[in-house]
Amino acid sequence: MLLPALWRSPFRPFFLLGALYGPILLLSWIAVYTGQAPPLLPAGNSLPSLWHQHEIVFGFATAIIFGFILTALPSWAGTRELAGARLALLALVWLAGRAAAVLSPALPAPVVALVDLAFLPLFAALVGPGLHGVNRRFQLGLAVITAGFFLGNLGYYLGVLLDTPRLWWQGLRLGLYAMIFHCSVTVGVLAPIFTENALREHGRPATIGHVIPLEWLSAVSIVALALLDVSGAGAPVIGIAAALGCALHSVRLYRWHSLRITGTPIVWVLHLGYAWLVLALLLLALKSFGADIAAQSWVHAFTVGGFGLMSLGLMTRVALRHTGRHMHPARPMVVGYLCLAAAAAVRTAVPSNTLRHELLLLSALLWALPYVIYLALYGRMLLLPSLPREPGQSNGQPVAGDSASSSAANGRSTQP
Repeated sequence: MLLPALWRSPFRPFFLLGALYGPILLLSWIAVYTGQAPPLLPAGNSLPSLWHQHEIVFGFATAIIFGFILTALPSWAGTRELAGARLALLALVWLAGRAAAVLSPALPAPVVALVDLAFLPLFAALVGPGLHGVNRRFQLGLAVITAGFFLGNLGYYLGVLLDTPRLWWQGLRLGLYAMIFHCSVTVGVLAPIFTENALREHGRPATIGHVIPLEWLSAVSIVALALLDVSGAGAPVIGIAAALGCALHSVRLYRWHSLRITGTPIVWVLHLGYAWLVLALLLLALKSFGADIAAQSWVHAFTVGGFGLMSLGLMTRVALRHTGRHMHPARPMVVGYLCLAAAAAVRTAVPSNTLRHELLLLSALLWALPYVIYLALYGRMLLLPSLPREPGQSNGQPVAGDSASSSAANGRSTQP
């Protein structure tokens, strides 16, 4: 098989594809939006204005999220790692979905939908049989994420095929909440463990752990907010749900001793991304209560700042750990984290329709640059075999490189 190391672990092809596709996608959209390039799709097709939003959620984000999930499954759920021909098939189906979206002017819309929708059923078919007997909470979380993306994408295509704007909007919004739920649950489990380990390494041990009721309430608050928003609940009701979610996630973040790990970029990037998630919920609450805030500000706060920082932080950690490197990101990667935060600040503060093209391009470049840096630093690592393990070094089985990862995911002790 071509490039055999690429198919040894799911993070390798999917992180590579996500980091490649994200910048191409955004810069292509900016060129179309500013009139520097012709529209991707012909006039009259309902997809042009939605293409950018759809591909960010159901293309770029799914590559990174499911690449991470598939890499985590062996240590978190005790399943067999997806590798070889089965992994190549799943990656090929993801690529086919992206190709179908790009070539949609020349293809019947139902064909585009069927090709793009095939990814998650195949994912479920490949991993589902191995999940019998796995902790119910883990199964529930994975089911919520997978169902959110699949039903969201299905709703999007049904809306396009039936020419029903509300339906495709609901689909896009459901996919967005699946992203939020993934980040809330995954980083909520991992960040306290990583922080405890970092503080211990610096001689400042602290016990953070997980407050189980808070973990459950934080997850349920996102699901409740998604259901209310997608079902068309009134603005005050959505505002209350968003404010409650913001409060719960703020308490979570407060417990993590964020100001004590400023010297550990691979940890504080997750804290910073989570802070953007909290800010996104706050902006949604304020907008729902009538504040003069652009409708998409909260979306950009999460997608650019929250998801961008948390996903890139996990991508860095997994690439380093699982290829046998020490978990110290190079300085250019740290600069990339700061670029993402700056891009989020620009996109959140100013609505697209009032943002000058020069600033819009700047924000796009600030968003794309970190993924280019990631490819430059870690792309070769993803393509080549891992380095030999040093004596006494962990075998890298836990996805995050911390001994508590598996136990935390399965609801047991949260101590490293």
